[in-house]
Amino acid sequence: MPQRVPLAGQRAARLCWRAMIRRPAPRALALLLPLLAACGGGQDSAYPALLPLDMLTAEPAVPTHAGDAAADPAAVRGAIEARGASVAAKARRDPGPSAAEMDRLTDRASALRERAEALRRTDETLPPCPPGTSPDAVGATCRTE
Repeated sequence: MPQRVPLAGQRAARLCWRAMIRRPAPRALALLLPLLAACGGGQDSAYPALLPLDMLTAEPAVPTHAGDAAADPAAVRGAIEARGASVAAKARRDPGPSAAEMDRLTDRASALRERAEALRRTDETLPPCPPGTSPDAVGATCRTE
């Protein structure tokens, strides 16, 4: 019996099919293409309408809170710069806490750290809550859930 020689198109189809079987990405694509084709069933109401081009390219509307800046940008810039200057002057006048105040604040921070460490150690010594209960917000007592 004579052997049948495949045509060029049939051979290409076989090669493509073999490649799809060996590689998962083309196989998945081959399975998804019919599903995607079925999605375009002419249901135009299922998708929102696109914005017209004149609305997309229109100048942006100025928000109501920015009306002054839109009307007179130089005046607004001047007001902002004056406010910045006043804040900078206040910072120069009030350089912050003195050395004595800093020492007092540092001592207070150390005392708070020590207190927090003592509370942490106390919390570790408390027995765990029995099943069906949970600690309260402070962690000192157990409450029923």
